[in-house]
Amino acid sequence: MKKTAAWALCAVWMAVIFFMSAMPGEVSGEQSGTITALLLSALGALGVPQEAVPPALLELLLRKGAHMAEYAVLFLLLLRALRLSGARRPGLSALLMSAAYATTDEFHQMFSEGRGPSPLDVLIDTAGAGGGWGVLTLLSKRPKALPKEEG
Repeated sequence: MKKTAAWALCAVWMAVIFFMSAMPGEVSGEQSGTITALLLSALGALGVPQEAVPPALLELLLRKGAHMAEYAVLFLLLLRALRLSGARRPGLSALLMSAAYATTDEFHQMFSEGRGPSPLDVLIDTAGAGGGWGVLTLLSKRPKALPKEEG
């Protein structure tokens, strides 16, 4: 049952990515613009001068960061499903599957109004998956809390 649920979560997350990619470019741009404006307002409230953060750069970082985050999540979901399925090299397999999905997702964008495929986005998505693997590896190597001494 755990294995089926893990694969179902992968499918759901892939559908989320698919539907976000199907969004027309104008709608996607409006969403990014709204979030960018909110971030700029928050930075202004913290005393950061508006000239210090170019809005176009912030929006670019936001968009590419979102790509990386969504593929880090996909990697982690695939890794769990593959581990539960008894895969021999689940990390590598999850990374390759994430890269393959990123490739098909960019192809899919050819059919979305105002969007197009970007080989650079495939690399950014794959880097996000690799980043998910890296963070997970670092977290798994941190020392465990020592038990409290009695007495």
